[in-house]
Amino acid sequence: MRGIEFHETMTGSYHLVTSPHAERPMSFTVRARTHGGLRGLLGRPEAEIEGEIDAEGLAEHRYLKGRLALDVLRTGKLVYDFQFEDDAGRPCRFAGEKTVRLDDLVETMTVLPGKLVLQGDGGEEIGQALLRFDLRGDLIRFLRSFRVVR
Repeated sequence: MRGIEFHETMTGSYHLVTSPHAERPMSFTVRARTHGGLRGLLGRPEAEIEGEIDAEGLAEHRYLKGRLALDVLRTGKLVYDFQFEDDAGRPCRFAGEKTVRLDDLVETMTVLPGKLVLQGDGGEEIGQALLRFDLRGDLIRFLRSFRVVR
């Protein structure tokens, strides 16, 4: 079964809820892969993602795995949801959402607010992040990364 694969990097910062004024660098790079080609993407607009998160003081160069919901046509949203372990080995989750608007397409497609959650015991929010896709530096590499895969 064919799918579409691409790579994306988002960079920015995060802060812990216990230190809201102490911004720290954060980035993640993912390989996203859909299943079923264009027809599958229209029926189930979702990609599996895996890659690496780098959040200074929390999760430095840690493996991540999750999903990217690509249902922009129906919901107007791109939803990033992935799991990783922090540097202490605790399970964490990143949940972020781009709400795409035609009247501000560039900003809404490139800015990703999100939250960091410590999983288990009710999913305590431990931080908030604001990440961006670097159009100038990463657009060509992003576009070139698209390919059809088996």
